[in-house]
Amino acid sequence: EGLRVVPIVMAAEIMFGVFFNLSFWYKLTDRTIWGAYFSGIGVVVLFTIDILFIPRFSYMACAWAGFLAYGVSMLISYFVGQRYYPVNYPIREIMVYVCLAVVLFIGMLFVSKYTPLWTSIILNTVLILVFMAYVVKKDFPLASIPVIGKYFKK
Repeated sequence: EGLRVVPIVMAAEIMFGVFFNLSFWYKLTDRTIWGAYFSGIGVVVLFTIDILFIPRFSYMACAWAGFLAYGVSMLISYFVGQRYYPVNYPIREIMVYVCLAVVLFIGMLFVSKYTPLWTSIILNTVLILVFMAYVVKKDFPLASIPVIGKYFKK
């Protein structure tokens, strides 16, 4: 039963990683107080959701609270960072990856719920391969790899 929180917590950790990478702007511009502000706002979001929803939803509330706290911190850091240290991030391409991952994940949930085990394993593997194929096609051209590149078109 506890495995239900794993995707939520992993998505929260991805947002924390993005937040960490976005944090370099305030270190480079010597405005490190912003890190405390962002973390403080994240803690307020986390505690508020935990206090309001743990009595009803138990540990699932904690998972969603972490997800939302990291998400809020990440977004605020991005928007404030664009004001003080603008970086031209490929937002459109990032959102394509996020949307594709979410759609495929929802597909995997649907397949797992409504098909037998072996069918769901095969179909979920195909969905993961779809994502991997997109990543390789878009951002990791195999033709540029020295040894195996000769087997792929440029």
